[in-house]
Amino acid sequence: MFSGSLENLAKEYVIIDTHLHLGALSYLYMPSNNDENIINLLKKFGVKKAVCATHGSLSSINFGSDELPGILEKYADFLYGYFVFNPNFEESSLKTLENYLDKKYIVGVKIHPSWHFCYPYDKRYERFWDFIQERQVPVLTHSWNPDVPNKAQKFSDPFAFEDIVRKFPNLKLILAHAGGRGDMLYKVITLMEKHSNLYVDFAGDIFVPGLIEEYVRRIGSKRLLFGTDMPWVDIRFQLANVANLEVAENDKRNIFGINASKLFNLKI
Repeated sequence: MFSGSLENLAKEYVIIDTHLHLGALSYLYMPSNNDENIINLLKKFGVKKAVCATHGSLSSINFGSDELPGILEKYADFLYGYFVFNPNFEESSLKTLENYLDKKYIVGVKIHPSWHFCYPYDKRYERFWDFIQERQVPVLTHSWNPDVPNKAQKFSDPFAFEDIVRKFPNLKLILAHAGGRGDMLYKVITLMEKHSNLYVDFAGDIFVPGLIEEYVRRIGSKRLLFGTDMPWVDIRFQLANVANLEVAENDKRNIFGINASKLFNLKI
């Protein structure tokens, strides 16, 4: 158990936040949702690097492609980016990816099937998966238990990706939130036991004691990533959650940052 101040974690671990949101979201009131405030808070707690997507890019391809590069340039050498692929605008999304994936600070692609109301095996994703397999860029996807009141979450059922990771063995797919709710959090472990190209983060309000320890016990720690989901969730919970895991110190180091540095090829 970590007994020191959370602000001193960086003395023990390299910390990389792989699941961050920046930019305004008009229909939700988040007093702390200011890019500068968020970045300053990350740095206050010793985060060495972070990978983000902007809220606006989830809805507007053009806005995302205009907004993200400027944010990344402002926080160069600390902040890296995901470009969002929107299957409802397949052609323009693919064109944007082709134009930007070679940029220094773009290290991955994000998809959000529930936001875009499109299953990942829909024909509108077919060219995307081929493209990603060829480029070998990590993909972060929203994943969630479909058996919840929000029925849009059915589009992000982790098991909807099983045929995809089987078909594209070189794909590196991160299941954000590790399935999100209930028994799905544990069912995802069975997916990862079968498919070595799957990763997870535990970003967001995943408040399940003993969960990450079970992942480490069954599949090890090398495909587990640290993510905050800021500004949706306070970074201090996520830091304390990993710092106080009952696992080996080497496992904590992997989760906090070593795995992310290898996956996204980030120099630390």
